[in-house]
Amino acid sequence: MPKGWFDVLRPGTPFPYDILNKEGLTRDHVTYMLNRTNQMFEWKGLPEEIPDYILESYLQIGGVCAIARNPKDGKLYALLGGRGGPPSPTYQPTLWVGANPALEWSYSLKIDEECVVVRSDTHMVGLIPLFNRYATMMTENEVSIRSAQINSRQQVIIYAADESEMESADLYLNNLIAGKLGAVGLQSFLEGTRVQNAGSSHPNTIIQLIELEQYLKASWYNELGLNNSFSMKREYVSAEEIASNDDILLPMVDDMLKWRKTACEQINEMFGTNISVDKNSSWKNKEEEAEAHIGTEEGNEAAGIDTGEEEN
Repeated sequence: MPKGWFDVLRPGTPFPYDILNKEGLTRDHVTYMLNRTNQMFEWKGLPEEIPDYILESYLQIGGVCAIARNPKDGKLYALLGGRGGPPSPTYQPTLWVGANPALEWSYSLKIDEECVVVRSDTHMVGLIPLFNRYATMMTENEVSIRSAQINSRQQVIIYAADESEMESADLYLNNLIAGKLGAVGLQSFLEGTRVQNAGSSHPNTIIQLIELEQYLKASWYNELGLNNSFSMKREYVSAEEIASNDDILLPMVDDMLKWRKTACEQINEMFGTNISVDKNSSWKNKEEEAEAHIGTEEGNEAAGIDTGEEEN
C-alpha cells in the first residue's frame, strides 16, 4: 500500500482492521461514543483554565469532579480526586481530597465551603459503565457478523480420497475462480470425491445479526436521549409510533443537566462567576421538538380541535 495521509498522520495504523481484537474494538466503540456525547451540553462563562471538553470528559468518564480556587494563582480549576472526611448528617462525605502535580497542589478541601462538587448524575456513575455494556455486546455481534461473512463464502465442501484427487479438486476450483470453464476427465475424481452443502441451516443468520446490531445501536442512543428507532416488525413505522418513545428518552439526560445546573448555581454563588449550561447539538433539537409538540397539542386543545381518531 503506497504511503498516503494515513501513514503520515497515523503511522502504524493496521490495515485491515483487526476485528478479532475484542478489547481494542470495544474501546474504540466507547471512545467514538464519548466523542459524540462530549457535545451533549453547552457551557458558557467557564474560565480559561477549565475547557468545556475537559470538564465534560471528567464528568462523563469519572462521574464527578470539583471546582475550586487555587490559593497560589487565584484561578479556578476543575480538580480530580475523591470524597472523604467525616460524614455529614445525610452521610455524605465532607472533604474533596486529591493532588494536581502540574499545579504542585495537594488539597483537602471542605465541600460546599472551599469547593463545589460537580456531579455528572445523581449517583456519580458517569457514562462508562453504560457505554462499556453496549460496546461489549456490539463487539461480540460484529465478531459474529465477520464469522458469518466468511462462512457464507464456502457454498460447498469437497472431500477427496487422496492427494491426486485433492490436486484435481484444487485445480478445478482455481479455474472457476479465474473464470475458466473446465472439465473433469478422471473417473476416479468423480468416484472418489464427495460434495457436501456447506450452507447454514439458518440462511438468515447475517440478516438477524445485522438486525441485532441495529437494535443495540438504537438502544444505546435511546439511553442517551436520542431517538434512533428500531422496529422488529420489518415494516413501515409511523411517526406516531416513533414519537411515542420520546417520553422514555429524556430522564437520564435531564438528570445530568439538573446536576450541572445545580453546580453552576453553587459555583456562581461561591466564586462570583457567571457560568451557565444547557443542552446542546442533537439533544437541544430533541428538546425543542418536544416543546413544539406540546405547544401544538395545547394550541389544539385551546382551539377545541379534536385530533383523536373517530370511533368506528
